[in-house]
Amino acid sequence: MRKRLPLWGKIAYGAGSVGWVLLDRVVMTWLYYFYITSPVEGVNSFTGAAVFGLLMFGGRVIDAIADPIIAKFSDNHMGRLGRRIPFMLWSGIFYVLVFIALFYPPVKGESFWNGLHLFIFLGLFFTFFTAYVCPYLALLAELAYTQADRVDLTTYRSIFYMIGGAVGMLGSGFLIGRLGFHGMVWTAAAIALPFLYIPALIKEKDYTDARPATMGLLEALKSTLQNRPFIIYLIGSIALQLGYNIFSINLPLYATALLGKTEAEATVFFLAQATAVIAFPLVNYITKKTGLKKGLSLTMLLFIIALPFTCLLSDTLIFLSPDLLLFMIMGLMGLAQVGVMVVPDAIVASIADLEEKRSGQRREAMYFGTQGLLVKMAMGGSALVSGGLVQLFGTSLGVQLTGPVAALVVLLGLLAFSRFPEEEVMAGQGQADVESVPRVKGM
Repeated sequence: MRKRLPLWGKIAYGAGSVGWVLLDRVVMTWLYYFYITSPVEGVNSFTGAAVFGLLMFGGRVIDAIADPIIAKFSDNHMGRLGRRIPFMLWSGIFYVLVFIALFYPPVKGESFWNGLHLFIFLGLFFTFFTAYVCPYLALLAELAYTQADRVDLTTYRSIFYMIGGAVGMLGSGFLIGRLGFHGMVWTAAAIALPFLYIPALIKEKDYTDARPATMGLLEALKSTLQNRPFIIYLIGSIALQLGYNIFSINLPLYATALLGKTEAEATVFFLAQATAVIAFPLVNYITKKTGLKKGLSLTMLLFIIALPFTCLLSDTLIFLSPDLLLFMIMGLMGLAQVGVMVVPDAIVASIADLEEKRSGQRREAMYFGTQGLLVKMAMGGSALVSGGLVQLFGTSLGVQLTGPVAALVVLLGLLAFSRFPEEEVMAGQGQADVESVPRVKGM
């Protein structure tokens, strides 16, 4: 009989996301900019835009392959600390070290060696990211076992996610202005490292009674991909993540390349995403009230509404200031990002319950790992799309077109996700016996 996770445990679990999100946001926001424009004095660029896109895609492929492998080992692990915490303990430090190395290309100027460096360390960065985050997300599905509890736990995690994202996006720009790029990188690493180890305060075995799975890698993958609701969800999720990441890696360029702002000035626009503060309780309430399917559909709709307007970010607009338009886009995206953080993982956790009914095994990590494999390839595709648009249409028009292209991708995903059988998934949700522990009201 397992305990119900108390409030301090929810906070400890959520705090871990500050570490991995902070570093991920710095990489997704600034690495592309760093390599193709090179803010380092005396260097025009470290790689071309299209080359960067290809290398980012290659790194994501390596990462994607790692997802189901790490998921399998985590699901089948029999350690005394549980199935998830051990993987988070050993991967955290390597994740931080490789993050630092990414911003130290070996040659000043465009070079084969810079490309090789980027390819190797992107692969390592994403692999250690997966080694931490896949077990971390799987732990969520074990610590919370009803839809309401899962929405609450993803909400707590998402609040810390936003803190890490704010430091990674807003704080990084100000730190670049004060300390330079490398000063920012070391400061971000120093902040992230202790947060990665806070979830280890949770004694995993006190709050979950899941036994190690026994399936081999190919058998586990096959069983996962035979879960029809999961496939329908994946199509929508992949499209959403592809659109979101096309937008994310172009954030600095919207302000710098299109509006002529400095790196520090660019971060001011990111402040508009503080709309997320009001969105957390709203998304939590709406999702519990209307269901996970409507929650994710509304999130995708916000993307579709906001993103096409990046094509109007230019000085030729007479009726609206481009600065104000970018603030408005960022504000809508702040609302949308909360839905991305809160809803999808709660859906995967619920879908994973169907697996226990089908095979009698709890394999949460494989579901998150399989999602990671496909979503990360799509995220690598976002760099290919962005680099290709810049290569074909030039920096200004290419960057402007990223928003409409991203919105179209999300629209196609929404059409596919509309067939998601939520009632079937909720009917299969596990109802484990728990030890009576006072439950915190609200979130």
